[in-house]
Amino acid sequence: MILVFVAIGLILLSMIFSATESAFLAANKLRIRFLRDQKNKAAVRVWKLLSDKERLINTLLVANDIVNISLSSILAYISIKLFGSAGVGIATFISTLILLVFGEISPKTFATHHPEPIAFFFSGFVVFLEIILYPFVSVFSAFSRFILKIFKVQTNEKKVSFTEDEIKTFIDVSGEHGVLEKSEKTMMHKVFKFSDLEAKDIMIPRKEIKAISVNENYKNVVEFSERFRLSRFPVYKKDIDDIVGILYVKDLLFYKNCVEEFSVEKVMRPPLFILETKKMSSIQQMLTENHQSMAVVIDEYSGTNGVLTTEDIAREIFGPIADEYKPYAKRVDVVINNKKNTEVNGLSRLTDINEQLNIKLYSKNCETIGGYISEVLGHIPEEGEGITKENYRFTVTKMDDKRVSAVLIRSLGAENE
Repeated sequence: MILVFVAIGLILLSMIFSATESAFLAANKLRIRFLRDQKNKAAVRVWKLLSDKERLINTLLVANDIVNISLSSILAYISIKLFGSAGVGIATFISTLILLVFGEISPKTFATHHPEPIAFFFSGFVVFLEIILYPFVSVFSAFSRFILKIFKVQTNEKKVSFTEDEIKTFIDVSGEHGVLEKSEKTMMHKVFKFSDLEAKDIMIPRKEIKAISVNENYKNVVEFSERFRLSRFPVYKKDIDDIVGILYVKDLLFYKNCVEEFSVEKVMRPPLFILETKKMSSIQQMLTENHQSMAVVIDEYSGTNGVLTTEDIAREIFGPIADEYKPYAKRVDVVINNKKNTEVNGLSRLTDINEQLNIKLYSKNCETIGGYISEVLGHIPEEGEGITKENYRFTVTKMDDKRVSAVLIRSLGAENE
């Protein structure tokens, strides 16, 4: 009877060792480091244990192996006593089943879903294990390193790296504990999103480009700038697909007293062309290296698809930015508070709609919800027309000439409630 209780105790220890091993391996290092800096005692212990991961894992493996071997021996002894020579096979089957289900699969699965609480709870016990098992662990670790050396396996114990998800978790935890303001947390998350964006995601679309002919005179250029409140704009020769330069209004000042010497071609600066699929992480560098604050976005056929300014890039991270000219009021920020029934601007981007509604609307040709509806319908929609996608109904409620101005988004699931 005593052996039965001992066996149960060994099973529990096996579960603890397996769960603890998985918990330490799956624990979020950034979260632990943050709590350590907050003087959390358990986090301090866990961080110290993780600083020597080889010793930690070897300690848990040695302890688990001792327990599992002892459990198998006890089960074999009990089975032989009860069933004679046939007990060996029975003990092997039972011990394998118990160790697999209760000693491996169940505890490790549970630990991977709750790593930090388990690691914190058993950290003191693991420190105790490291002390009493140190002689055994040292011998096995030395032998293991010797084997690795024979096969010329390099170990990089000092290498520490964090995944993007871990850093995001650290940002969230910092926000929850008041270390980061809400605005700071939002901005940091935007930085991660920013690197995945392409030029076509934030560019000023072709239809909204304000450009001027290379043949215009000084007076017309000044009037053009005043009318649209622009500080810079593209210059074309034949048409919008033939952009030959970028004109900065401040450069006109040099010709204020000698208008007759002015020509757009003389004043304009060389344009910077970027592909619509160019990642934002490299576009900023290109603008800086070329001393430009505007780039022309082209498609795969070298046609003008839009323009991109440094303000558009900054707006992605910092939000709306006041500008003395506000050259292009293209960007529309979307905030959907009611996912069952809400109206958005037709210029709202598909990426923003997808993110806030947790859906996947995709188009190779369109960036806005208005353009997407037109593409799916196959024609310029009229007010009242719409499409159904991802269990949502998107209805055009307002048109501005040929452009979709407003869209009503209604959850079809809400109608069935």
